[in-house]
Amino acid sequence: GARDKCSVIYTAVDTQVFMPAEHRKNHRELTCRNMHTDPAKPVALFVSLSHRRKGLDTLLHAWCGIDATLWIAGRQLNSHYLGMIERLGLSAKVRALPPTSNLTSLYQAADWFVHPTLYDACANTVLQSMACGLPGLISVQDGAIDHIVDGENGYMLYHPANVDEVRQRLIDALSTPED
Repeated sequence: GARDKCSVIYTAVDTQVFMPAEHRKNHRELTCRNMHTDPAKPVALFVSLSHRRKGLDTLLHAWCGIDATLWIAGRQLNSHYLGMIERLGLSAKVRALPPTSNLTSLYQAADWFVHPTLYDACANTVLQSMACGLPGLISVQDGAIDHIVDGENGYMLYHPANVDEVRQRLIDALSTPED
């Protein structure tokens, strides 16, 4: 049949690069201090080159009322997002990071990966974060969701454009014990 004629090419993640930190607690504390964030507060990481499609608008609105730090990596934030962060009163708990080629360190230091994308065939960022041992809040609109077991290695975002659902899933995730 057709399956015999087609090859499936799986997205690859270099597990020699993307892996859990050897001394996570020390690495996390040092990274938080370098980024001027409180190491006593949970940290969520959002990585994107296409912020609107990846759900950053919804995430920022959902972040209101969340007692944690959000690191935003990937493409530099434009005036729309910088203004939104200011208007929503999130400046003290959102860190927009300069573009970097070393995401591994951020994955290893964060507590959660947040990916409320409106569409993604299979985001490498989800797979990279998982290879680093980072649980995620992952949109069901991403093909990488096949690798998430809801409540076991992350949480599914069933309606990633719904601010209330994203906020509730964030609250659930941040109240989950680390083990």
